[in-house]
Amino acid sequence: MVQGISAFMVIGLIVASVLAGVGAGFIASQNGGFGGIGSTVTQTGANGQNSSSPYVLSMVITTGNTFNSTIGDQPAFYLLGPNGLVSSADITLPANSLIELVITNFDNGGANISAPQYANVMGTTTGSELVYNNTAINSTEGPNGMTLSGSQSVTSLPTSEITHTFTVPGLSLNLPMASDSTIVAYFKTGAAGSFVWLCESACGSGADGSQGAMITPGWMTGAITVG
Repeated sequence: MVQGISAFMVIGLIVASVLAGVGAGFIASQNGGFGGIGSTVTQTGANGQNSSSPYVLSMVITTGNTFNSTIGDQPAFYLLGPNGLVSSADITLPANSLIELVITNFDNGGANISAPQYANVMGTTTGSELVYNNTAINSTEGPNGMTLSGSQSVTSLPTSEITHTFTVPGLSLNLPMASDSTIVAYFKTGAAGSFVWLCESACGSGADGSQGAMITPGWMTGAITVG
């Protein structure tokens, strides 16, 4: 998959879906087609053989979600599916596969990470993640149309800029996220198994931010089934 093209199309579709309140849930394939979340797109190579692009997992972080009448608003991860946003409490991924994970973060708040290592990108195939935001994406109009310039590849983020992480200890995966940005990362699953995903940034309720959304499936934690 051509990462730059894919990521730009993903960002546009996610923003359109969330702002319009309509679930688009599509990801651009290398040949310009679209596949829904959790899909692989079959492509034909030069030798006539079929090959599959990575399995796509798209997520969105929003704020202003009413946790309950006592705690009030909390941030939450959602899956972006073909019918819109759905709960992230249970995520299913194929075993022994390359995963393309796209997370768009609409949260512009700040929170402390639980330990310094969670500022580092860990467990991706490249040891890095692609970051897209209003600063990194710059386009110009040329004689042949729009020229896109836009992602920043990072291996870590300053702790002061991190609002959330997507962390799966059992897969040695950690992806830090800055406010108002989208990340694209690639990682591989192994054999079938059950794992926990969580956010290592104290963005919940309570004196230390470790309660509420932080400990509730579908908000800042959940399960991953690889099979």
